Amino acid sequence: MNNILFRKVLNNNKKFLRFQLTAIIATCIDFLFTIILKEIFQLNYSIAVAIGATFGAITAFSVNRYWVFRSIETHPVEQGLRYLLVAAGSIALNTAGTYFLTELTYFPYIVSKAIVALVVGFTYSYYFSKRFVFYA
Repeated sequence: MNNILFRKVLNNNKKFLRFQLTAIIATCIDFLFTIILKEIFQLNYSIAVAIGATFGAITAFSVNRYWVFRSIETHPVEQGLRYLLVAAGSIALNTAGTYFLTELTYFPYIVSKAIVALVVGFTYSYYFSKRFVFYA
């Protein structure tokens, strides 16, 4: 019994760590697009944050589906629709959180974005990806 419990905890920890590594990769893509759109194309930072988050979400879904949760039994469109709901919430939380933190604290937008991304990633994104999207 203890061996089964140990394996379950270990497996959950591996998923959590893989999820966080995936989040780092997706966040790099997110920040890359955000910075390029804001600094080179001079888009408003809120719009750049939303677009960057979208590219990050696409990356995260793909990697989470195949590598983190290994959830390929369910049709990708079905999972994709559930992920779309979770990603929309994440994008809204990241965009609004970045806006409010930037406007209230006068932090540079990229610092606000990093703080908000960590909070949203460790809480909202992991929980809903695991329990609602991939049922892992």
